[in-house]
Amino acid sequence: MNELSMPMHAERELPVFTLRQIDLPEVGYWEVNGDYYLIMKVQMIGKRNNRDLEAPEDKQKIEGDFQIKSIRALGDKPINRKTLEQQDFERVVAKAKSGQYA
Repeated sequence: MNELSMPMHAERELPVFTLRQIDLPEVGYWEVNGDYYLIMKVQMIGKRNNRDLEAPEDKQKIEGDFQIKSIRALGDKPINRKTLEQQDFERVVAKAKSGQYA
């Protein structure tokens, strides 16, 4: 997979997390059910192998624990992913890697 592509996990729901307004001020005025993009810098703080779990779909699966180090909103309005062109996404990734969103 291309490093810049965004995998869509349609086959299952991804984990849910909570952010407070003190961490991301935009949550105060964002719309419920709106889709937004976040730039997060995370540090991996743990890793587990689930081979001992009973569910066959979980065997040989790795879990990682992450600490959010910084987080920024990419814009202040809901974003329809279909309108986000690949070149715009690549530009944002380049800015994030350069530390502009750190």
